[in-house]
Amino acid sequence: MPNLTQRVVNTFIKGLITEAGELTFPENASVDELNCDLFRDGTRRRRKAIVKENNFTESNFTVTESTVLNFGEWKNVGNIAGKVYLVVQVGPSLYFYDKNALPFSAQTVGSFVSLLPYQASGGTLIASVKCQFVSILGNLVVVSEGLNPIFINEETDGSFTVTEITCRVRDFEWLGDKIEYSEKAFAPSTKRRYDTMNSGWSGDLGSVALTNYITAESAHPPLTHPWYSGKNSSGVFSVTEWKKVYSGTSLIGNGHYLYELWNINRNAATGLFGLPSEEETTRFTTVVSFAGRAFFSGLTSVKNSGKIYYSQILQDIRSIGDFYQQNDPTSEEISDILETDGGVIVIPEAVNIRRLYAFRNSLFVFAENGVWQIQGVDNVFSPSAYSVSKITEIGIASPWSFVSAEGVPFWWSLVGIHTLSFNEFGNGSEENLSISTIQTFWNNIDNNAKSEVRGEYDAINKKILWLYPRQGESNRGKLSRVLLLDITLQAFYPWEFSDSDSTNDYVIGFSYYSGFGKGETTFDVSTSEGDDVVSDSDTVVVTLEDELSNSEISVVFFVRTANDKMTMATVTGEGFLDWGDADYVSYAVTGYDFVGDLALKKNAPYILTLLRETETGWEGNETIGYNPTGESSLFLSGYWDFKKLPSSAPQQVYRRRQPTLVDASSLSTFTSPATVIQSKTKIRGTGRSLRIKLESETGKDFIYIGHSLIADVSTRF
Repeated sequence: MPNLTQRVVNTFIKGLITEAGELTFPENASVDELNCDLFRDGTRRRRKAIVKENNFTESNFTVTESTVLNFGEWKNVGNIAGKVYLVVQVGPSLYFYDKNALPFSAQTVGSFVSLLPYQASGGTLIASVKCQFVSILGNLVVVSEGLNPIFINEETDGSFTVTEITCRVRDFEWLGDKIEYSEKAFAPSTKRRYDTMNSGWSGDLGSVALTNYITAESAHPPLTHPWYSGKNSSGVFSVTEWKKVYSGTSLIGNGHYLYELWNINRNAATGLFGLPSEEETTRFTTVVSFAGRAFFSGLTSVKNSGKIYYSQILQDIRSIGDFYQQNDPTSEEISDILETDGGVIVIPEAVNIRRLYAFRNSLFVFAENGVWQIQGVDNVFSPSAYSVSKITEIGIASPWSFVSAEGVPFWWSLVGIHTLSFNEFGNGSEENLSISTIQTFWNNIDNNAKSEVRGEYDAINKKILWLYPRQGESNRGKLSRVLLLDITLQAFYPWEFSDSDSTNDYVIGFSYYSGFGKGETTFDVSTSEGDDVVSDSDTVVVTLEDELSNSEISVVFFVRTANDKMTMATVTGEGFLDWGDADYVSYAVTGYDFVGDLALKKNAPYILTLLRETETGWEGNETIGYNPTGESSLFLSGYWDFKKLPSSAPQQVYRRRQPTLVDASSLSTFTSPATVIQSKTKIRGTGRSLRIKLESETGKDFIYIGHSLIADVSTRF
């Protein structure tokens, strides 16, 4: 009598796992897979084909293989909530698309913005580096290592105004030897003279006090207390009164002079000669809005590489570059730091800060050599009270791998894929997501491909997508591979777009389109008779905001066409041929199933598979016959023990038991007796473990629900 054991698999949705052995492989995961889609109802489906959108148009700009491209988002354009533009960087130019209308590729907005007038002196060429973008107060702030930072505003007539950001800082640097500053200087160096002036002995009253002191003492004063501490009863500076104040070796405050960050010219500010001037040739590469301010970083010079500059609280976008406290620190009357002030945060050990990210009450600093968290006291950031703590030494390798999903950051390092988790106090800690799941798969992505990775979060489907070139691809801008992470299922799985035989189209980027937003509609004001209302010979119009929505809600892919132009595509093709003519294989291989026993051999008399019906209608006629539309197909193979080849040829498991009648008068209707296709299949061979491979057929769909394995367990070894 047979010794039968049943094994049911109905949640095959844990994705790809490469970090488990044959005896420790988790349930419901795959040892290998490609081009499948996982769903939270327990099913998996063949991914749809990537196809250019209906009624697509090509861009008016050119995209070559060597063009530097990047993509961003401009939110709340012109302070209109929900009005969103796609930002496309094409070398040294920016182009804009409205994200709230179809077809997406036709929604170009206004004219392009040239970045060339804002080329940083002595910096990297703008056309050769990617920009980062952030939306602040309805404006688009743009930074890159070759660009003087700018912000862009859309005017009411649809034109764009570009303003270069003037970045200003106070000079808190001591040029001379501070140890000597508690004593008067009889022969002061130029640096000592500057430090004296920068600590308040300047201006109308300060310079008079300095002259009086030099006349009386034939020396420059010790920099231990301010000049105004020597005022007499008449309010006039007195050397005698000033010398009565004992400050020991205390050092006076400084920071009187304000400079442009890129060019600190002390000689011009003071009239002195021989002072060191500082020219900063690198530029910011990352910017973020946090605590009502703008934070900038990414300078790579030795002096400023570990600095984060932040603006004063922004009431007006024009003060976005004011990285200084408003009150003069050397002032007699008001020298206090204000809660609204700007300033500089220094993280000396940070190397190559590549991304700033604000989440909840913290600012996170992603550098090449680690991640830091900046927090305020009582969850409120203040220039006078904040903390800096290092979360991890695992830094970010490429800033474009960074993704924010539901507010939580994810990024690629040199060793894997990471995220942050948070305790009840909001303190972050690093987690390596790939080390126990797909580390081997990730390690096999070559470094050139990793350097080109781009991340995006699909908030509708709760999935992160990372796009990168396939292995050994010579054209590093051709992004054919996709690694997905389903946030809800905590499952990784890969896609790969096939190349068409008839076109050279390929993916160069992507962006999430929510499908919802706001736009503006202009109406002529007319009388009840339909005549236009005219004022001063001009027709009166009114502009109203309107809610927009799109039927396509997901990720839109950007495509370089054979004409060296850009258009857009989606993974929505139900012909299951990429670009309309390129076949691709969708498959998944289950883990090692020992059917409850490792030692005993078994065979599988039957495997019962369940697939969801996908047909939606018919095509054809009575002469040539009828074929179902949206037809599915799925082949099943069995691999006994640890063999590389299947035990028998793949078998079709999408089989109908009853024929379906065609209603020629209603070909858009597909009537069948059941919505689930059940098939019973026998797999030849015996062994101690069994793997099952599911594989697609050219041009056809499948929705796999699960299977039940009935195994006959032998009583012999």
